[in-house]
Amino acid sequence: MKRKEREHLKEDPFANFIQAVLEKFNDYKKEILIILGVLVIIVVIIIAVLLLRSGSVVKDNQNFASALKIWNSTTLTSNQKIEELSSLKTDKGISSAITFYLASLHFEKEDYLKAKETLAGYKGSSKLLDDQKKLLDAELFISLKEGKKGLDILHQLLSDTKSEITKDFLLLKIAKINIKDGLNKSAKDNLNRLINEFPQSIYQREARALLSGLSN
Repeated sequence: MKRKEREHLKEDPFANFIQAVLEKFNDYKKEILIILGVLVIIVVIIIAVLLLRSGSVVKDNQNFASALKIWNSTTLTSNQKIEELSSLKTDKGISSAITFYLASLHFEKEDYLKAKETLAGYKGSSKLLDDQKKLLDAELFISLKEGKKGLDILHQLLSDTKSEITKDFLLLKIAKINIKDGLNKSAKDNLNRLINEFPQSIYQREARALLSGLSN
């Protein structure tokens, strides 16, 4: 290398910077390698957690599929369904449907206290299932002679613009409770709202029949 080129290299800022970095690296080589080792361990832990979560989701979906099969079975009795569903593990997520199915079966058997106790273990799932859970809560309160609490839940679902429970169904259900409680004016208001706001509703005929009965 010519003398001028060597002098130019010495004056090159980039070359000087690289040389300084290498010198610093050599000075702190041990500390840098320790930090890199820690970072590698952290990355490995993160990957392991993600893999475990992925496995948990798969298991959750498998439990839900098994629960759905049991729930829809036409050959199993309610007691058999309860027994088989109880053997499945439930967690927060889609497998929470298992808890909901169990509570619904106890409700169908008119074991309201057991249904309420079971539903208390519901951990949350999709919006649809969460709203179905609220509806069952309302049914339980009404069945346990706590109609005011049940009606409050139904009205909350009715006012929820994102509710997965259809408004016409809720209006009819509330109207029926009103009639049972002797609140005929409220019942008429709810039935008229159903008839006017949901002309294509499958509950039109029933709503009109109830309204006609109240008018007589």
